[in-house]
Amino acid sequence: MTQVRLRGIVKHFGGVAALRGVDLDIGAGEIVGLVGENGSGKSTLMRVLAGDETPDAGSVEVDGVPLPHGDVPARLAAGVGVAFQEPTLCPELDVAENLFLGALPARRGVVRWGATRRRATDVLAGAGVRLPARARVRGLSRDDSHLTDVAHLLARRIRTLVLDETTASLTDDYVQRLFEIVRRERDRGTSVVFISHRLNEVFALCDRIAVLRDGELVADRPAAGTTEARLIRDMVGRALADKVVRRPVPTGEVRLTLAGVTAGRLADPVDLEVRAGEIVGIGGLVGSGRSTVLEAVFGLRGRHGSVAVDGRPLRPGSPRAAVAAGLGYVPEDRRAHGLAMTMTVRDNAMFAESGRRGWVSRVSRSRDSAMIAQLRDRLALKAPDVDAPVWTLSGGNQQKIVLGRWLAGTPRALLLDEPTRGIDVGAKEQIYEILQALTEQGTAVLLVSSEMEELLALADRVLVLREGRVRGWFARGCAPEDVATAMAGSGA
Repeated sequence: MTQVRLRGIVKHFGGVAALRGVDLDIGAGEIVGLVGENGSGKSTLMRVLAGDETPDAGSVEVDGVPLPHGDVPARLAAGVGVAFQEPTLCPELDVAENLFLGALPARRGVVRWGATRRRATDVLAGAGVRLPARARVRGLSRDDSHLTDVAHLLARRIRTLVLDETTASLTDDYVQRLFEIVRRERDRGTSVVFISHRLNEVFALCDRIAVLRDGELVADRPAAGTTEARLIRDMVGRALADKVVRRPVPTGEVRLTLAGVTAGRLADPVDLEVRAGEIVGIGGLVGSGRSTVLEAVFGLRGRHGSVAVDGRPLRPGSPRAAVAAGLGYVPEDRRAHGLAMTMTVRDNAMFAESGRRGWVSRVSRSRDSAMIAQLRDRLALKAPDVDAPVWTLSGGNQQKIVLGRWLAGTPRALLLDEPTRGIDVGAKEQIYEILQALTEQGTAVLLVSSEMEELLALADRVLVLREGRVRGWFARGCAPEDVATAMAGSGA
């Protein structure tokens, strides 16, 4: 039985067609995977379903009832709920308040706090989310915030659940917990749309897979009747390499040196050198201290110990000094730390170049436009209007902006924290090719990645951290299970 029906959905942004007459049905008790490259129209289609975007043409029906375009309350009343890549929670409120925000149990205008927290406890238990109802959201881990965001939708008894890149920043154990929630909802008759760039997740969870390319639905078939290779061809229009392969590069002089560096919860001092042409990986679970190392090097955290670029000491606590010394940095959370979301695509792309020019240099729009055109070519950036706010781009294209701003000049060293998170398979291949080119030009790279295959394929050496302590070094070609043991077990 079809629960949601989208027909002839058309949406333009300026003169660019984001959606070109898309038809999609979602059945009750069915999990549909929606995949495609960054900018293919996946999130735009789901925003139309949720009422956040008004289409230029087409219709949306739930249970056979047409819904007015742009009417979010009508969607909520029809049981449509969307969880996005970034949680939409109020950090100063507790979990129970977030779960029932806008619908707190009340009697004669007075909130019934006891009933609110009892109902919240029941919702959390039913979803398998092990959190106290009184826990302050600001103090939750990123993983727990995502599950709370999903539980918020379940508290409203939604019947159509959309997960838009919700797993992009989740660790493997939380992904499995989310999958348990989704399967339980599917068995209750909820229709589910699951968007992810991790194709293994799509095959593991979904009953059917729909593919968007350049705003058009190009494939819609049962998951059991397709292969990953065929899916990739549908997404990008060509076949890609089967595995991540990085060609060895002769290393040169030491570019980046860390000596006795401690910061935040790092209990052990970190000592390492990264040479020209070398990629050194940092592995570990969430909370191990991986990101702390990069933040300390770039000057975003206070630190003890010394950092040097090309043998010259780097002043602590100064990102401007880091940029001047030739360091580039791609943070884990692009929205919070990598972009000014209300500023234009052009301004965000030119941040690093503006810092290199200094405060008194004249702005040249023609030079900026030439650099953005180069960025479009190198990373296949889809940005129809460079003077539009950067939030109008898809998440993957936002990530390309954060990485691409450092490519105008060849950085001496590049600090990358989850550079391919939320990136489609085609864009990943492009980023790997750029890393290959940068190392061949003599850039040193310090890389953090949660994807084991990516970390071991790209890095020449891997430093493993666990709970702020150094657990060992691993060379290229090591066994993945040894690295996993060092990350999570008792090995070293």
